[in-house]
Amino acid sequence: MNKNFIIKKNREGKKEDVPKKIFFKTNLFYKEKGFLKFFIYSPIVKEYAFYTLFPNGLNLFIYDKNTYNKYTYLRADWVKSIDKMFFHIKGNIIIMSHKGVSLKTEEIFWDRRKKKIFNKKYTKIIFHSKKMILYAINGIEASEDLKKIRLKNINGTFPVK
Repeated sequence: MNKNFIIKKNREGKKEDVPKKIFFKTNLFYKEKGFLKFFIYSPIVKEYAFYTLFPNGLNLFIYDKNTYNKYTYLRADWVKSIDKMFFHIKGNIIIMSHKGVSLKTEEIFWDRRKKKIFNKKYTKIIFHSKKMILYAINGIEASEDLKKIRLKNINGTFPVK
């Protein structure tokens, strides 16, 4: 039997994965070429054979190139990471960029290979510097840094001078 992939049966007789490792009150720092790329805090991290689960959510800081005072912040109630390249994120999601854009939604997918986030859920986007709020009724597609955002079926509030 492969030691890296353990399956047990729950009370109803259904098969379920058992984590290889469980970490509590976890702080993860990732650096590249001496510069901090991101920082994660999560109360619980469960590593499985094919994915990592953050069942109690996380706080993620993604730092801009070579600077510690510019970052994108993400907070969510639940996250599943597959190969550290694809993330399924759910529950009270807040994403804030250092450029003054905030995003709030209940579910989002993040493809790190393509550097894109997307969903088909109601999403609120706030452009703080322009004092503008947009609502994407049928979801969004955006670059991970929120510089390019495509909204599906929108409405919103625009300032008038």
